[in-house]
Amino acid sequence: MAKITTLLIDKGGVLIDNATLGPQYRRLLGEYLPTELGGNADSWAHANVAAASRAFTRYQQAYRTAPSASIREWYTEDVRRWLYEMCDDVGRPRPPAAQADRIASSAHEYVRRRVDIDVPRIVERLRHFHARGLKLHVASGDQHTDLVGYLDTMGTRELFGRVYGSDLLNVWKASPAYYRAILADIETDPATALVIDDSDRAIAWAGECGVRGVLVRRHDREEFESAVLRAFDEVEQFLF
Repeated sequence: MAKITTLLIDKGGVLIDNATLGPQYRRLLGEYLPTELGGNADSWAHANVAAASRAFTRYQQAYRTAPSASIREWYTEDVRRWLYEMCDDVGRPRPPAAQADRIASSAHEYVRRRVDIDVPRIVERLRHFHARGLKLHVASGDQHTDLVGYLDTMGTRELFGRVYGSDLLNVWKASPAYYRAILADIETDPATALVIDDSDRAIAWAGECGVRGVLVRRHDREEFESAVLRAFDEVEQFLF
């Protein structure tokens, strides 16, 4: 069996606990958006609940139907729509498209730089993998700029080579094609790569490409870091 040299690591559910991220996101948006568009913090935070849910539904539809626009263009248009929907809910006028794009981008940047991602044991293990000479890449369906921002906030950007969001590849993380695109880009033999993800579907897609996988399984009431570290322990077994 080929030696593992490359780890492809998902963001949500592996590097970051989405359950703790959501409330922080709403609070921080509530801090930032009134400075640009008026209104009050609670109204913006509340508006984001429905707007984020609708945006996620659109995301699911997009990766299933493969819209004609590039994924980068799709994200730009959808983030603008997300902001406009919140403006409507809060009762503030919609800014022109160019201004809306700037505000939406700045709002996400404001949040990314201020969220509390307290996962010291995960960071320590990532540094351990890197020190052993493994090549680490992020393999997520999120936007590339979001991913880089979170890695910077965690203090781990220097540990990773490529940071793959769907927009960087222009391939949705919705089939084996996503992992084939990564393997082609990094010119890596699939037998030497391993995927760490909290989605069994993602593990299966990678497996269709010849890539081994480790699934993060979080038990009821289990601490997030503990679940991820158990998966990292499984990874260790592939490294000998």
